Amino acid sequence: MGQTTINVVILVSGNGTNMENLVLSLHNKTITQAMRQNGMNLTKNHVCEEVKPLQTSPDAFVINSETTQDSMLAKDPIINVLSIVSNNKDAHALVRAKRLGLHTHTIDSAGKSRQEFDEELLIYLENLEKEHGLDCILLAGFMRILSGEFLAKTQHIRILNIHPSFLPLHKGLHGIEKSYADENDFGGVSVHFVTNELDSGLIILQEKVKKIPNESLEDFTQRIHEVEYRIYPQAFLKAFAQGIHQEIQKES
Repeated sequence: MGQTTINVVILVSGNGTNMENLVLSLHNKTITQAMRQNGMNLTKNHVCEEVKPLQTSPDAFVINSETTQDSMLAKDPIINVLSIVSNNKDAHALVRAKRLGLHTHTIDSAGKSRQEFDEELLIYLENLEKEHGLDCILLAGFMRILSGEFLAKTQHIRILNIHPSFLPLHKGLHGIEKSYADENDFGGVSVHFVTNELDSGLIILQEKVKKIPNESLEDFTQRIHEVEYRIYPQAFLKAFAQGIHQEIQKES
């Protein structure tokens, strides 16, 4: 049997820095190649370990050999970013994607209801799936809330999101600003599955970012982004190596 692929679509709305980092970290690489590039390594027992001592919690970084999908790792599939999709025709992420040689597609959300937009997006994704197969959708600065109906129809596909706080703290908008202003001595970054409830899906990987006294919001924000760029690819790889899923319940 030939080498398989993990086909990915990335949804974007804005500048596209997280999208670009995901592409550079994952696209056209095998699972094991991407793991090594992103500071993860497979032992002879298929345990995924940290190479660089960057994580505050090593346990968050280790993939248990008992839950590793041995058949997938044996095939060592290639990660393929099929398309960068935006709801904003002016998103700079589309410019970045084209520079990287990636296919782009726009479904303008302006003037559309949530249902109308989700239906158009679903049709596009279903066509991609029929032609190529679709395994994962990554939200990277995507400023839309996907409906329960959309999630129910795509529950066979992993859908991941990154949030700039140490969830469950500060769900929703302005996670960085809220973390900066609260009384905790840390902010954080979390990568989780997308579910009907905002920023409440199963957390795949998260990391605290310790606050520095008298640090500006701008500097704090930059450190949050640096962690985002590191752990989003790691979380994607962890989800596939462990075969982690989360079922989406239909809205009543």
